[in-house]
Amino acid sequence: MRQAAGKHSFERKPNILRLQKAKRRRQRAVIDQKWRCAGNVEDFEQLDTFHRAIRPYLCLAQVLGMMPLANVLSLNPQMVTFQLCSSGTCFSVIFLLLGGVKTIRLATKLFQGGINAKNIVGVVFFSSGMIICLNFICLARCWNRLIVPWSGIDIIMLFPPYTTTKHSLRRKLLITGCSLGCLTLVEHCLYYASSYYNYRMQIVHCQTNVTDIPFSGYMKREFADIFEMLPYNPIFIFYAFFLNGTFTFIWNFMDMFIILISIGLAERFQQLANRVLALAYQHVPDAVWHEIRMHHILLCELMDLVETNISHIVLLSCLNNIYFICNKLLTIFTKLRYPVNYAYFWYSLLFLLGRTCAVFLCASRIHEASLLPLTVLTMVPSDYWTEEVQRFTHQIRSQYIGLSGLSLFHLTRRSFFGMMTTLVYYEFMLLQLDAKSNKNDLPALCV
Repeated sequence: MRQAAGKHSFERKPNILRLQKAKRRRQRAVIDQKWRCAGNVEDFEQLDTFHRAIRPYLCLAQVLGMMPLANVLSLNPQMVTFQLCSSGTCFSVIFLLLGGVKTIRLATKLFQGGINAKNIVGVVFFSSGMIICLNFICLARCWNRLIVPWSGIDIIMLFPPYTTTKHSLRRKLLITGCSLGCLTLVEHCLYYASSYYNYRMQIVHCQTNVTDIPFSGYMKREFADIFEMLPYNPIFIFYAFFLNGTFTFIWNFMDMFIILISIGLAERFQQLANRVLALAYQHVPDAVWHEIRMHHILLCELMDLVETNISHIVLLSCLNNIYFICNKLLTIFTKLRYPVNYAYFWYSLLFLLGRTCAVFLCASRIHEASLLPLTVLTMVPSDYWTEEVQRFTHQIRSQYIGLSGLSLFHLTRRSFFGMMTTLVYYEFMLLQLDAKSNKNDLPALCV
């Protein structure tokens, strides 16, 4: 019997040694691949990094005059830098000047005709667009200091023992960006359809002797602030449409950018959480807990870096969305003349609410994913409770991980529903005050 037991243990040892050697070979292969990716741009490009996923949107931001970065299409994130003397910076300056002229013209006409809560929307829209653009230019100056350490963490998280998700980060960001872009385009087209239909019906009913309705008349009324100073020709028609469309996309791009950043950060925290969750009910060596804790520290440092650079954009996004939601809700019971007016109003309101909800929900996933390791750490038996486990637990519990608006509030589900509750409460108060002076009849079509 002793001989059989000795023989059995003798047979197991070579198997254990063989498995350990195979494991070490796999670890060395992973380390070698990491070093190749860190030193070789072509190998790095094959990884599902955030730099690779966000690159198309940086190109879009340059077209909008928001992020004047050099070498945006470079495979190496270290080459993507802010340059003061560049074509992107010149385009941003020209865009700001043109936007400033339009804003001043709108403000001048507003002061001449009188200000109220409903006609000030245009000035607020273009003013906030310029502020958004300036904030993104400031972000462009710090982009290299943000994306380089992010890429370093990507190299760690995209290899075993970390597992990748079913859909790549690049695919997630592409679907999200394209969806929001298409919805924005539909809203923009509905605005012009509603505006042009109003103009056309006014001509049909008020100027019965006019048989041909020229498009130039609509352009001169819609962009009166531009064509009162400039001649009506194709160049300035393009300028009017381009400027108006660009400001619309800038406003939407700000929310989309926060959503994309949130998805990228939540993905990495989820990967770390998945690794910890896979260790449930297992005896885990201290060296493994130490490695996970060090990687968690790197993610927290990246989170702090992102928070420092985009918290002012988060605050601006929330203030912007709250203002326009209030403005829309204030006119929710106002009668409109045509079905296309109702289509545009309800589509724009629901799209605005949905986009604001998406910003909060996507950002809240960062905090939720950061807390997931606690479910495993709290189940570690006292016999295996080591100093590393205690440090890791304290590390997670002692700090809030997530996006905020200059630390005034955090983007969580609770804060979103609290904000919506407050908005609905104050809107009912405003509607009661507005009902006393608001008439149910439509204004005269022919004035």
